[in-house]
Amino acid sequence: MKFIHSADWQLGARFSQFGEKGAVLREARLTTLQRTLDHARDQSVDAFLIAGDLFEDNQVGDDLVRRVVELFSSHSSLPIFLLPGNHDPFTGPDCVWQRAAFARAGANVRVLREAEVVDLGGAFLVASPLHQKKSTIDPSLKLAGLAKDLPRDAIKIGMTHGALAIEGKHQPNDFPIALNAASRAGLDYLAIGHWHGWLADLDDGRIVMPGTPEPEAFHHEQCGLVAAVEIVAHGSAPRVSALPVATLKWREFALDLLTPDASRAAVQQQIGELTPASSVVRVRLTGSSSPAVIAQTRSWLEGSLQPFLASQIADGSTIALSEMELRDLEGRHPILTQVLADIEQLETLATGRSAGAHPNGASPLSLTDARAILDKAKIDIAELTPEHFSLTRQVLLQVLQEAAS
Repeated sequence: MKFIHSADWQLGARFSQFGEKGAVLREARLTTLQRTLDHARDQSVDAFLIAGDLFEDNQVGDDLVRRVVELFSSHSSLPIFLLPGNHDPFTGPDCVWQRAAFARAGANVRVLREAEVVDLGGAFLVASPLHQKKSTIDPSLKLAGLAKDLPRDAIKIGMTHGALAIEGKHQPNDFPIALNAASRAGLDYLAIGHWHGWLADLDDGRIVMPGTPEPEAFHHEQCGLVAAVEIVAHGSAPRVSALPVATLKWREFALDLLTPDASRAAVQQQIGELTPASSVVRVRLTGSSSPAVIAQTRSWLEGSLQPFLASQIADGSTIALSEMELRDLEGRHPILTQVLADIEQLETLATGRSAGAHPNGASPLSLTDARAILDKAKIDIAELTPEHFSLTRQVLLQVLQEAAS
């Protein structure tokens, strides 16, 4: 029995942090899906499994659903099995699995809306889909009951969706799956989805989490893969290979303003090694420097990152004004001086770090006053990050530059 096990495609993800470039990132996921289906067809696999979260949610557009179903249907020789996950649970008439496109899907496309057994011809697929977004119940518990009456020597493949019940790594209401779920149900393999990084070698190699086939965040590791699986006979260890399929690479670099020349040269070399048309890049600005150096560095970065498919500058830098600059600021712009002091004090209260640019003539903002200001603006101090304060300082710099001109 040969099959491809994938999960967590999350087609229709918004990528709102990239603005209009989000559409390009959404399209890349469809490109990856088509290429993976083509590979499965060319390898003559017996089944293509998607263990939950094919879609970002149940609110994705009809056009996307139609395109995906047409893509599946065009691979008519490839049996495709779709399991609702926690992002796209089967919740009834209004969920994505009840859209008109699925009613017109090819005979090779099957949505597993309820817990059931599917005869694959020489093997059995035992499925337990999700019907809600959160639960404390292990969804793999249903698999044992479904599998117990199947022929003892038949290959049995389970499929469900949820978090592996690894202590300290899962939430109690996140569909915790027992680490012996496959052997407990007498399965030769348990295909699961939920977490976005590759995880295998559990339950004697019978439980595999392939992760997302297309990266969607800079911090995800070991993603961009699907599992190519072969099971020779019931009771034999599955042969599992991690198959790279991703279209895009997500890379993050740091530029330290404490050593601007050397750090800039390093970033320039690093991004120069990437292919702009297939790379998503984020550069983190750290350290402190003068307003002129920060502005110059941002300008250089914006130009350098412009060719890339999508990019971000995460500015965690802080303004370092000299004593002379601070005194000049106090004399020419007393109101902006106080604003700068308030920004620094807010950052200290919210994040515990100080920007180190506190004007001598400004009075510090008290915690009571800070909370009153934030409450009026309906802002939770706990949600403020260094990036918020960096952006605020950038706005202040622009005001100062306009005032100077």
